[in-house]
Amino acid sequence: MEVARLELAHKETHVKLGDLLRTSGLGTNQQGSEEHYFQALKDITRLKKRAFLIERPSLLYHLRTDQAASHLGLGCLYRDQHFYDKASKQLTQAHDLIQELILIEARDSPDQRDRLAVTLTIHGEVLNRRAQLHTPGQSITSDSRAALEKQQKAVRMLSQLERSISGPLLISTRRKLMETLTSMADTLETLELHTEFQAAIA
Repeated sequence: MEVARLELAHKETHVKLGDLLRTSGLGTNQQGSEEHYFQALKDITRLKKRAFLIERPSLLYHLRTDQAASHLGLGCLYRDQHFYDKASKQLTQAHDLIQELILIEARDSPDQRDRLAVTLTIHGEVLNRRAQLHTPGQSITSDSRAALEKQQKAVRMLSQLERSISGPLLISTRRKLMETLTSMADTLETLELHTEFQAAIA
C-alpha cells in the first residue's frame, strides 16, 4: 500500500512539473512539459487497473482529477504552439472527465467547477483562433459559434462561483471571469456581432 501511495505521488509530480515547465522559460521547456504530461497519463492508465484503487473511490477520484489536469495542461501547451486541432482534442477530454467528476461527487465542488470553467474558456479561445485561420470565403461560423457557447457557459459558472465564495478565492475567480469576458469579446468580434462586442468590453 505504501508503494502504491508513492506511485500516486510520483504521478502528481509529473503533472506539476508539466505545468511548471509549460509556464516558465518563455516557451523553451515545451518538449519537457509535454513529456511529463504524457508520463502522468501513462502512469494513470496503469494505476487505474490496480485493485487497491478500485476498492478506494476517493483515491480513484484524485487519480481522475490528475488525469483531467494532464489533458488540460496539454490543451494549453498545444494552444501556445498553435496546434489548435490537437489542443481541442485534449480540452474535450479534460472537459468530459471534469464533468464526470462533478457528477460523481455528492457535495458541491467549487474546485471542479472552477476547473471546468477554465477549460471551457481556453477551449473557446482555441476554437475562435482556429476559426480566424480559415481562408477567405470559408465559413468561420461553426467554430466561433461553438467557442461563444463555451465562453458563455464559463461566464455563467464563474458568476455563480463569485456569488458563493469569499477571500482570496473570490479575487482569483473575478480575475478568471475577466479573462473569460475578454476572450468572449474576441469571439464576438470574429462573428461581427458588434453590439454584443461593445457590451462585453464595457
